[in-house]
Amino acid sequence: MINTISGSINSSDLGWTLSHEHLVSGMGGMDKIAQLYDRTEALRRSQEALEAAYASGIRTIIDCTPLDLGRQADVFERLADTSPINVIAATGLYRWVPLTYYTWSPDAIAEYFIKDIEIGLESTSVKAGIIKLAWDYEYRLDEGPGSPRFQLEKAARGAARASRATGVPITCHTRALDELGLPLLDIFQDEGLDLRAITIGHSSDSRDMSYLNQLLIRGTTVGLDRFQSNLPEDEKLRRSQIALDLIQSGFGDQICLGHDSAAYSLNLGPTSGGGRAEDSNCWSPVPDWQIPWLIEQGVSNSDIDDVMSRSIAKTFDAASKISR
Repeated sequence: MINTISGSINSSDLGWTLSHEHLVSGMGGMDKIAQLYDRTEALRRSQEALEAAYASGIRTIIDCTPLDLGRQADVFERLADTSPINVIAATGLYRWVPLTYYTWSPDAIAEYFIKDIEIGLESTSVKAGIIKLAWDYEYRLDEGPGSPRFQLEKAARGAARASRATGVPITCHTRALDELGLPLLDIFQDEGLDLRAITIGHSSDSRDMSYLNQLLIRGTTVGLDRFQSNLPEDEKLRRSQIALDLIQSGFGDQICLGHDSAAYSLNLGPTSGGGRAEDSNCWSPVPDWQIPWLIEQGVSNSDIDDVMSRSIAKTFDAASKISR
């Protein structure tokens, strides 16, 4: 069973799923600043983008927005009765571990994540259904216990322990060019996780197929999840070719697709400040462009279901088995 913002569902009922998206993103505390964040606009944009995704065949979206990336639990709560598709919310941490957690042990971090999963996000009854971690440039900084690398590795151990306790999988933003999926898998393996319960995201940012194959051979799930609408055509083709090659190599049920796009975001907006331009079709390029292209190349409907549904379901199933 999987926690969604509207209640629990069975993993077999996910349908076509986008593995890495954001309804609302920005920074922690942005909801306290009226000039910065517009809750009404965030709700409207999220509802319209969910409806557009549903019209394109999407039935579930995994929202990968932890608290420090601007997660708005009240938006989930308000959309619980109106969203046409399942939304899975995340606990976890974004790229720079907040100073609050610097003295915490891995077990203390785990307890925080477990609270979000078993009790609810902030003061709502909406329960997280997945744990999100993010490793990027900052992982290069390694100068003792106060370094980003030390804190990120500690948080990863906390996430692993929360996963074992709750049966919830982990999804990871990674800098693929630095091959950060590999040290993450080392930690998760050391903590006793089934690596099938892990998604190493943003992996198609890399052009190195040997790196992707190293991840897949270890049994993890690989997220090809930055298929955004503003990509040049040649980059869309490159990323789609990676998906095609992996499907043809027999890894269809170990890869998942997405956009890493937000319905409402204050990040990477205009130079004058404010949110990104509205795009209610932010979650449509995969179902409307990438999937038809794969089918044109001879990919079967069963393979498409592997990539769009069964691969994700297996991460939840694997995590659930660990906790029993």
